[in-house]
Amino acid sequence: MFCLKCGMEIDDDSVFCTGCGARIGEPETVVNPTSGPDFLKEDEEPTMLLSEEELQEAFINEYGAESPEIGHPSDNSRDFFYNSDMAENTDDLMPFNEYSGSPESAPAEDRRNKSFNDNSDTISFDAVEDEMYAPPLPEPYPEPQPYNEPQPYAPPYSEPYPGYQTDNVPPPPVQKRPVHREPQPVKIGKGRLFSAFLISVFAIAFLLIFSLTLCIKLGLSGDIVRNNINKIKDNTLLSSEFDGNELSNTIYGSLGFKNATGGMASESSFRNYMLRTDFVDYLGRTVGSYLSYIIDGKGSDPSITAEDFVYDFIKGNNRASIEEWGYSMTDNEYMFMAQNLENDGFSDDMSIFEWGSAAGFSLRNLKFLFSFMTIAVFLIITALLFIWTAVAVGGLGKYITSYFSGILKTSGFIMIFIGAASVLAPALAYVFNQQAVFYILAYGLRTFALIALCTGAAELILGGIFSMVHKRMK
Repeated sequence: MFCLKCGMEIDDDSVFCTGCGARIGEPETVVNPTSGPDFLKEDEEPTMLLSEEELQEAFINEYGAESPEIGHPSDNSRDFFYNSDMAENTDDLMPFNEYSGSPESAPAEDRRNKSFNDNSDTISFDAVEDEMYAPPLPEPYPEPQPYNEPQPYAPPYSEPYPGYQTDNVPPPPVQKRPVHREPQPVKIGKGRLFSAFLISVFAIAFLLIFSLTLCIKLGLSGDIVRNNINKIKDNTLLSSEFDGNELSNTIYGSLGFKNATGGMASESSFRNYMLRTDFVDYLGRTVGSYLSYIIDGKGSDPSITAEDFVYDFIKGNNRASIEEWGYSMTDNEYMFMAQNLENDGFSDDMSIFEWGSAAGFSLRNLKFLFSFMTIAVFLIITALLFIWTAVAVGGLGKYITSYFSGILKTSGFIMIFIGAASVLAPALAYVFNQQAVFYILAYGLRTFALIALCTGAAELILGGIFSMVHKRMK
């Protein structure tokens, strides 16, 4: 049954209402339910609060006409709330007849209210559903979801069974998406940059020492220089100046060749005599032996004396004397020429020991400087200085490439300058003063100059590569 006060359904044997607390059976004011037939039992009839005469009088006052006969509702609730006879004369009841007769012609305000007249007091919702049909509105398209990166598979977490002890069981791991963070620029202090600069200066020095010793070892060895000097033109060499006179005349006067031959040889004939000898080959052999001893450490002291020159060169070319003058010299004449050269200081000028005394160290020790073992040590030290430079700047690529580029470019420019000067300076000097020494150097340093130019070019190329990488890393 239902509570007469609040309309709530309660049990038949209840004494008090569970909704409002009213006592069942006490006279209470009847409360109209929110929807009539739903609160009535099938065997009950609705209670009419007004009589038929009162309803007829109210209808005439409202609409100006008599209402149809109002009877008791039948079992069909639709006959009570809606009478078909009333639907025939609804011009005064239905407001939408004031318009064109179609719902579309009604004002927007009425269309928004979903009906042209609120007849909820007389017409049930079931009758409206039978008379009118509104198609369902189409569902909107789902909005596109943002793209999420695929996550590694994680098995679904299941609740433990009742009574399971979870005190010592860790919770399942939570998959977190890695957060992308932009790398923050690392700043290097001025102290570290200054330290890297000092290390780079030492790196340039040792790189130059390594490059020079390697070029000297490969380009100024005795055999290579000897082959280069053998390409000298003997006529040009003898015409060059030495000690203020032509080389051939200087040798002629130092030997006392005129007195040794009894006035038979003149300066012009002595020049022809020198052209018949192997003077250029003898010069190449002598220079090569000196360089092999100093740089390569081969053989004994190659220093020549006045006596060595006379007996090795003059006496060795006795055939040229016979061809030029038809005269073969004697040992007394050789001794006379050797004595004249000794008086001019020839032996001291050609002594390696005297050269070392003037330099302050033994030239014999230079063989250790130009050994391949020492050159390898210079290379290792240079590589370590490169590494220390990188460590000083904290391993940052833009600083490393900058310093490496500066080291290699500086050494490369210096090596190219040394190589160009080795081949161009003697040649230019000989053009201006015609000295025999510059003419010999121009030929003897050719291989060394070529190797120095190639070494400098290689260092410049490497420095340029580091420079390009540095620009791209900015």
